[in-house]
Amino acid sequence: MSRLSVYWPEEADLTDHFSDEPRILPFQRTGLNAESVPQHVDVVTRARLLFSNRKCRTCSYPVVEPVELSDSIKNRNGLAIPGTATLVGFRCCGCQNEWTV
Repeated sequence: MSRLSVYWPEEADLTDHFSDEPRILPFQRTGLNAESVPQHVDVVTRARLLFSNRKCRTCSYPVVEPVELSDSIKNRNGLAIPGTATLVGFRCCGCQNEWTV
């Protein structure tokens, strides 16, 4: 088994480099934490809104798409996480009618 040690030459001390003690390198976490998640995201309220607006109010067409702002949370790849954007309204795919939440 080989040992891999990560160090910067200008900061390395030769006596410290060859010690047998394990070293812990600090890495910054880039994941989600409590401060990065918006507090206005309520999963139960969002699900109730989607359920109550599942068909058009005007023509009763069964295909309705939600209208969202572009403030969704991004994952590590920079893509929007579904269901995290602010829901502002709905649009009917049949008659193109729009209404707010």
